[in-house]
Amino acid sequence: MYTERRAAEAKRQDPTPRGGIQVEPQPNVREKVRGSKVLLTGGRAPAALEMARLLAAAGCEVIAAESAAHHLCRVSRAVKRSYRVPGPAEDPASFIAALEAVIRQEAIDWLIPTCEELYFIAAGYERLSQQCRVFTAPLAQLRKLHSKWHFIRSAEHHGFSVPKTVRIQSAAQWQELVHSGCLEDMLAGGGCVLKPEYSRFAAKVRMVKSRKELLASVSELQAPLSFPCYPWVAQQYIAGREICTYSIAHQGRLTAHAAYASQYAVNGGANVYFEPLDHPAVREWVSRYTALEEFHGQIAFDFIETDDGRLYPIECNPRTTSGLHLLAGELGLASALLAPEALGSADVVQPSQGVSSMLAVPMLAIGLSGGVSWAAAPAWLRKWLRAKDVTFRWLDPRPSLEQLPMLLDMRRTAVRRGLSLIEASTCDIEWNGCEL
Repeated sequence: MYTERRAAEAKRQDPTPRGGIQVEPQPNVREKVRGSKVLLTGGRAPAALEMARLLAAAGCEVIAAESAAHHLCRVSRAVKRSYRVPGPAEDPASFIAALEAVIRQEAIDWLIPTCEELYFIAAGYERLSQQCRVFTAPLAQLRKLHSKWHFIRSAEHHGFSVPKTVRIQSAAQWQELVHSGCLEDMLAGGGCVLKPEYSRFAAKVRMVKSRKELLASVSELQAPLSFPCYPWVAQQYIAGREICTYSIAHQGRLTAHAAYASQYAVNGGANVYFEPLDHPAVREWVSRYTALEEFHGQIAFDFIETDDGRLYPIECNPRTTSGLHLLAGELGLASALLAPEALGSADVVQPSQGVSSMLAVPMLAIGLSGGVSWAAAPAWLRKWLRAKDVTFRWLDPRPSLEQLPMLLDMRRTAVRRGLSLIEASTCDIEWNGCEL
């Protein structure tokens, strides 16, 4: 079994850090984390690359498993080996079997999912946890948090203020919404946001400000297969500042937390610039919610903060998100992930203020393609010059070069399947609430 196998492995464990990312870990990290063998999934994501680097810097041996032929972790010096596995959305059973084989072959201590393969791993938790520790919440809880409807109901149940949100599962419910008083209230308050109940990167999100616009959207959205397998939510639009968070929790206790204001995003969706925001009220909200949920894993939230300081949760992503980049320089983050007992009882790892990060290529594209006004261009340029690219490192340059074959792979998938590039980037790993 797992415990006996790792006891024997520890006797012959080479304590030398692998992967070429040489950062001296703190003493508590050295004692609790150094030498752990960690399997990361979702290696296509920049956040997964960041996690691989920080774990390697703390003395872990990092292995990657991915369904994509090309991915960032495949060529990183922080990753000792990379395995190609079946796409979880296409063949869940083979995906779990492949992970189990890698875990056995590599004598893995920890399995840490980073992208939406998380949900498939949670479904196979009973089997995988016989081989190693798996850092995930139960699937039932993940389903609730991933749903843009159930999450809002959960936050409301815990006593938080939430935006008006309606779930739509049939053509009849669309018509009910069109003629409802709830819609009148939403439109009077500034508008109604329509989005799939299960989605990512703000995909297919649309804003309607009149009944006429909603009727046009209803006509367009009532396509075959839209219901009941593809439910939507209509949510009250709330004006204010968008704030995003990323946190790590163990059995409801927050061990790491980062927040940032949304400033530059691709098509109003995924953020590409990250500047730490010290916001005690947001941290308190996250700490309270994770404690009430007794959440265990990685979790991220999107909020709207109104001009008078009220916070409204918009959605939740119970997985690794880009907020991790803000914590990359914090050596205690490895303990926050793998050994929370090494932290003080009240300690929460947080980012150093004044250190910003970015996805350099899309950030540059936003500035050069008209996404920034002339008046805002000087501020954009200062931030682009100051921020650290999350992909490129002088001691680990190959992931930056890997982005080109990754893009070509996504383009081929997009053309073949009639998807956008964003949709093609996750179509083999995404989970939209179906039974597993």
